[in-house]
Amino acid sequence: MCEPVTLGIIMGASSLLAGGSAVHQGQTQKNYNNYLANQAEADARAEAGAAQVEAERIRKAGKKQRSEAIAALAASGVDVNSGTALVIDREIARGAEEDAFLTMAGGSDRAARLSADASGRRGAASRAGTAGYINAASTLLQAGTNYGRGWKKPRGG
Repeated sequence: MCEPVTLGIIMGASSLLAGGSAVHQGQTQKNYNNYLANQAEADARAEAGAAQVEAERIRKAGKKQRSEAIAALAASGVDVNSGTALVIDREIARGAEEDAFLTMAGGSDRAARLSADASGRRGAASRAGTAGYINAASTLLQAGTNYGRGWKKPRGG
């Protein structure tokens, strides 16, 4: 049978190890959630940038379509400054700008959702770190309580 002092040392070491493990687990979860938050923020920036690029591509395609329409009208003998030609030109420009706007709005929406995810992950990271410390403290207090009860027990009975 172990001596009470030896048993106390073993129990204390075991408790410290369990407490350290709880802190490590909390920090690991905190780091992982911070990593995921950083990734979500990077994805949000990428979504916003991709939407801008796509909107610009749509605008350029609209300009090209307008030029081709004006050239076709001019080739067919229509006055490109007349009502019909101007209406066609405005409709093509409006359609391209509407598509570009919708692309930007969709990109902004996806970026906002990713940013919200990042914020949630940062909250989870904070809670995980705190939980690790609370679990460690709880483990150490429980071990102290158990040890305290154990050494006060009468011998031989």
